[in-house]
Amino acid sequence: MKFLKILLYVLLAFVLIGVLLGFAGPKKMEVERSTVIAASPDAVWPYLSSMKNFQLWSPYAEMDTNAVLTYKGIDGEVGSGYSWEGKKTGKGEQTITAIEPNKSVTTHLHFLEPMNDEADAYFRIEPMGDSTKVIWGMTGENGFVERIFAVVMNIDKMVGKQFDAGLTKLGTVVSAAPKSASTSTAYAITPGEYAGGKYLAVKGEVKMADLTTFYSTNFPLVMTAVNKNGLKATTMPLGIYYTWDMEKGMTSLAAGMGVEGDVKAPAGMELITLPANKSLSIKYMGGYHGVEGAHMAMDNHIKANNLEHVAPVLEEYVTDPGTEPDSSKWVTMITYFVK
Repeated sequence: MKFLKILLYVLLAFVLIGVLLGFAGPKKMEVERSTVIAASPDAVWPYLSSMKNFQLWSPYAEMDTNAVLTYKGIDGEVGSGYSWEGKKTGKGEQTITAIEPNKSVTTHLHFLEPMNDEADAYFRIEPMGDSTKVIWGMTGENGFVERIFAVVMNIDKMVGKQFDAGLTKLGTVVSAAPKSASTSTAYAITPGEYAGGKYLAVKGEVKMADLTTFYSTNFPLVMTAVNKNGLKATTMPLGIYYTWDMEKGMTSLAAGMGVEGDVKAPAGMELITLPANKSLSIKYMGGYHGVEGAHMAMDNHIKANNLEHVAPVLEEYVTDPGTEPDSSKWVTMITYFVK
């Protein structure tokens, strides 16, 4: 009985200490680290504004290479982001909540496992002569349990160490990235890692003069098939270009949409599967008549950096002209694959 009383007193003491730590611990969590990278803000920005490119230098991506990532929204815009699930990194999601081009990105983090918690993170960049200062921070409110952990564990040191490792790798990634050719400076060319994808599409050999007719005929067919079969679309309608023969005025292409899950292509359609690959992308703004300039810029960039292009080329028509009459606001995502 005496032993049980002692054990009870010890447990009560631990509970009392926990309660005191819970009240005494910091109510806010704040972590911030920075680095200076020998590159212009334009060269650094694509790795901060894109949650896909964030994975190229994120310490958490390196920590858990087998984690499953699922992206949402238009990459690089407010509302876009990704969710993750891994044995080492747990489960959660990160969403872009605010962007100030070439200045800052704010995101919201929702951790689901191993514990439910939320925080806000930010990237900021400041020009410093020929270099760029990059600041990575995270803030959040500490609940009662988090206050206890904050007292017994140095959260700033632990998370800050991860931030430092990520920023160091960011500098390496930026310095190793191909430099844009002078002829393509009007377009922001963003290197990245294409994760692979499946597309329900209609293929064809088409005269360039008949492209509009080909798309207007087949996009509705594909969208109807996606809806009718209860498939989840992962992209807006897009063109998949395999060849572009200016001399003959012909192109080999497909009109389709990205889909996921078990897909059986209806009659007259194909399921196109593209493997993971290194990629270069341009977010083109404007009417379709001007998209050729973006392709020329990409071609110049690839040649200037001695890269090898791998077919096909993707053109995703993000903006629906039926809902946005102003063609200057139309967005087309152009993606090239390179070795």
